[in-house]
Amino acid sequence: MGKYESLIGTAGILGLVSFASLIQKIYKTRNTSSLPYTWLFMNFLGQLLALIYGIANKSYGISIPCVVFLLGLVYIFYVKAFDKPIKDVPTKSKEVKQI
Repeated sequence: MGKYESLIGTAGILGLVSFASLIQKIYKTRNTSSLPYTWLFMNFLGQLLALIYGIANKSYGISIPCVVFLLGLVYIFYVKAFDKPIKDVPTKSKEVKQI
């Protein structure tokens, strides 16, 4: 375990909190049009390399957040590839018929 393990753990938690808001927005809207496949691929590759580094150095402060990031990225890819955006459905006003 490294000398500053808690520091990288805190950075991972802060990153996850910011990433969670993106996941929540995607979950509600199913809209991933602003996230290109190159972003997904490069981010996935970066997190995978960081995970390998964390495992090789027995650094849980790096490994655990990377696993959560990777799961979130897989979810985003799934939504982007297979789901369609949820469109706002306009509400219909009730018309009163007069006799």
